[in-house]
Amino acid sequence: MKRLTAFSALLVAGSLAACGNNGGDTPKPPVETPEAAADWEASIASLQALAGEDFSLENQLEADLAPINEALPDFLSISWDDKSLDEATGATLFTGLTITIATDPEFGIRADEAEVWGLNTDLISARLSGERLDESGLAFNRLEARGASYFGVANAMNTLFNAMEETIREQGDELEIGFDVETFDSTIREMVMSNVSLRPYEIVPVSDTFFYDLGVPDEEMTEEDEQSMAMAVDAVRLAQQVVAIGRSLAVEDGAVYDSTATFDMTQPGIRQQVEVSWEFYGYEDLSGLDAGRVVVVNASQAQTMAFTGDVEDFEEIGLDGFELDQLETTAFMSYQDFKLDKLAGFLARAEFPSMDERDLLSFGTWMARDYTVNVNGEQVFAADRADIDATEFEWFIPEDLKVSLTGAALEAETIANLVMSYIPSESDDAEAAEFKEQMRAAIDTLDEHGLETLPFDLDFALQWDTAAGGTSVAYNARGDGLGAAGADLDIVLPGYDALQAAFESEDREAAFEETFQDAFAFVGLSLYEEDLGGYDKLFGYVGALGKIYPDQGWAAMAGNMDPQQMRNFIATMVRSSQSAASKEFPPAADWLEAMAKYYEASGGRWDIKVNPPEPLTIEDFEALDTDAEPEQLVEEFGIEVTHTPE
Repeated sequence: MKRLTAFSALLVAGSLAACGNNGGDTPKPPVETPEAAADWEASIASLQALAGEDFSLENQLEADLAPINEALPDFLSISWDDKSLDEATGATLFTGLTITIATDPEFGIRADEAEVWGLNTDLISARLSGERLDESGLAFNRLEARGASYFGVANAMNTLFNAMEETIREQGDELEIGFDVETFDSTIREMVMSNVSLRPYEIVPVSDTFFYDLGVPDEEMTEEDEQSMAMAVDAVRLAQQVVAIGRSLAVEDGAVYDSTATFDMTQPGIRQQVEVSWEFYGYEDLSGLDAGRVVVVNASQAQTMAFTGDVEDFEEIGLDGFELDQLETTAFMSYQDFKLDKLAGFLARAEFPSMDERDLLSFGTWMARDYTVNVNGEQVFAADRADIDATEFEWFIPEDLKVSLTGAALEAETIANLVMSYIPSESDDAEAAEFKEQMRAAIDTLDEHGLETLPFDLDFALQWDTAAGGTSVAYNARGDGLGAAGADLDIVLPGYDALQAAFESEDREAAFEETFQDAFAFVGLSLYEEDLGGYDKLFGYVGALGKIYPDQGWAAMAGNMDPQQMRNFIATMVRSSQSAASKEFPPAADWLEAMAKYYEASGGRWDIKVNPPEPLTIEDFEALDTDAEPEQLVEEFGIEVTHTPE
């Protein structure tokens, strides 16, 4: 039986990258009801309290890692400075526990202290030796680690990049990667994992003809092409092994406290620095690639990209010395009911799931609270909360998808100032100087008209009736003090059974085309726009711009109008076309009047609805009389345009 040479590296290093101290006060994310608040607090508190538990197991012997070390491949080893058994708790305490990958240079992960309870040496060493692959069993009851960090990763990555460049040169290509990793550090203050189990290990490597079986043409394949194809097959097999190893692990719950990772790399003309951190990371019910719940508290990702100016092309486009700093922060994130293990099983076995596998996957529900994006030290975007529900899938097809953003705000003035900061200054160019001066005045005027910050809420929903095929797509956005807009489309698409029949037919392309032709129907469409004060702000700002840009053709008129005068002007222009339009299409007069009233009044709502008396099929569209009178088309499509005053 083939040895699972990478298994222990992932098992132990992954364990050390996922364990914890008490972490401070329990965060209280915004929730909708007192009952939900209580549930959240209890769940988060239980995860945060993992590190503080007084855990013990009776009648334990000192953990023996020798059989596990013997089962590891030669390039991988586990070592420690000292170990001892705490007879009172049953834990084996390791100091300086280190997992080393003995490449040249070597790298790995080390923990100042690690405690393990109930280590199942027999099962782990057997699994590493390629035995007992079909079994499920407990690997250990609990693991705690403190002061964990990686070592040697930057040097190992540089060695890999150098080898890649050497391979490129051997193939006669002069392209140089030029990567130099200066720093790769990751630290974890404390972590805990409880009840880690091994699940059955399944893998069926793809065949040598994998890509040909997928339809890749083999005519006129060169020797170099065949070598590239063989390398791609090896890459797929490696990916399968990673998936298979991931599916063979299960964790009841775990927690990580105060974790940071820093990455600093240069390449020709660019230097990139990334730092990621979180105060707390907790999870429960991990089973392969399924996750019952994951929570993250106070996460941040900082990224700096600097153009160093030592590449001629960058200098020519003005990027010499250009630097961009971005910081993303999230007070709280949660993922629930994430299910990809079943799909991953098919990939590991080199199978493609049939459409009989309707319950194949779920991306679960995701939410974030207090999300911000800062650029060069200034906040450019923020949202109180974001929610995504992507739990309902039929095979690979989404059945019900919802996305919402609440309490969001785009900082228009800050973004404009950021853009301005990257425009080169030419002191001896009077035209460029005037342009920057006018742009600066235009930006400074935003706050006078309430446009420096653009608040909004957003909702999107997609629903598909898998039996009857009815499909609805809805979008709504609202900005307090600005306006609202939305769209709602209702159509009929093929149901699941019809799609499956087409997918399983011999001529799949023709079957899909026929299926959609037979099933499709247009049910209705509605669009709306609501003015909540945004047009007064916008027209006031346009008037101010007219004074800033007096030489522009539009400025003389706009600069001498207040918002209401501008409204009246637009309404007059709309009404001026009523007579001509109504001669060709009589209903247009009422529609244009509704539009004119919308712009003329301060506030109100404008709706366009297309609701045919009966759903329109493909045959109905093909049978439409292109020479029909407009009134007939309006009746067939059920078109209606209305204005509702405030």
